Amino acid sequence: MEKALMKAAFEAMLESTTDMVFLKSPDLVYQAASMPFVKMVGKEAVSEIIGRTDMEIFADKELAKRYVADDHKLLESGENLLDYMEPIADEDGQARYGSTSKYILRDNDGNIIGLLGVTRDITRDYFARQRYQQELKYLFELPEDTYAVCYVDVDDWRVISQRKQNIEKGTIQTCQTVEEMCNAAIESIVDAECEAAIFYRNFTHAKLWSIYASGRSSMTFKYERLMTDGSKRWVRNEIRFLTDVDSGNLCVMLTAKDIDAIKQQEQKMMVAARLDQMTMLLNRETSMEYIRQVLSNEHDRLHVLFMLDIDNFKALNDTLGHQVGDEFLIALAKELKHTFRESDVVGRIGGDEFFALMRNVSEISQVERKAKDLLSVVNKVALSYPQVSVSGSIGISLYPGNGRTLEELYGKADSALYEAKRGGKNRYVFAK
Repeated sequence: MEKALMKAAFEAMLESTTDMVFLKSPDLVYQAASMPFVKMVGKEAVSEIIGRTDMEIFADKELAKRYVADDHKLLESGENLLDYMEPIADEDGQARYGSTSKYILRDNDGNIIGLLGVTRDITRDYFARQRYQQELKYLFELPEDTYAVCYVDVDDWRVISQRKQNIEKGTIQTCQTVEEMCNAAIESIVDAECEAAIFYRNFTHAKLWSIYASGRSSMTFKYERLMTDGSKRWVRNEIRFLTDVDSGNLCVMLTAKDIDAIKQQEQKMMVAARLDQMTMLLNRETSMEYIRQVLSNEHDRLHVLFMLDIDNFKALNDTLGHQVGDEFLIALAKELKHTFRESDVVGRIGGDEFFALMRNVSEISQVERKAKDLLSVVNKVALSYPQVSVSGSIGISLYPGNGRTLEELYGKADSALYEAKRGGKNRYVFAK
């Protein structure tokens, strides 16, 4: 009766367990197995396991040899094997790991009658521990490009550890609590509406769990930060979600890396792409983009488009050479930037043609004064080249009177410009 009860209990356990359980005879032939074990070896039914050996059921013969060798050592030693980590088979060819315990079964006389094995799939825990240990290196050895690292236990809501180091200029504040860390971040982020600032303003237990539950394991923000010495530098904030392998709590690793040099170079390249490389005024495309933005955002104001063309510029090039011609344009561009306000848009169309949008004009007399100033600027620069008679012709169109789109204003100003040239040059003409 007792044996029957034990057999029934063992069979019930095999049917309900989620572990990989197997029973072998002393000659290592399988006598019983749970379905998770059957699935692990790539079979469909327990009948494909019973009465067979590892070499017969495992497709990976090297893995089968390893299992057989381990079992022989176990039987020779006569001691149970507890919580032994080992690779396990996977039908998809992916690496998997199990924590295996093997027990030697004996009869009442002490004779070995079998081998019971229980394997729990710990693949997820194994890789989580590896990742966890890798991430924890930041707490002990900061990379050269890392300002600081802060390790926060989300469930206990506390700062477990923080390390920092100086990089060129300044560093990041040391904080004892999660609230201090968030406040320091918010106060130091230059753009209060950037993603990073929003993230730290919403840095709560519920929000972090919500992000983690959505499947995101990491986040990255780039922003300009005010350092402890008052300098501003670009940093990359990396946020990684981890599960503490000992407590099981959700934790967050926050690192701040120095990307100032990279960001500065990126910004220089972006600025360079928007400028005319010779005169350093806005290029044609960028100027037109900015003008369109002004007309769209300030459609209830009076704006003025000036188009300037240099009279006899070809003669200057032919007489003194193209290098001198370039010097003239560079000098003129410098004067043009000083003639207009910073809020105005000043650009080079190409060759010896320039244009500028004078924003928010209150009265027409301002426009005439500005046109006269432009002619004076050209004449001033031309004084350095007395060998050639150089002057400027200007066409002027008004928004919204001469058009409500850049194309309309451009066309009207261009026509007025050529009327100025036909009328004797060195003059300005308003569009009709």
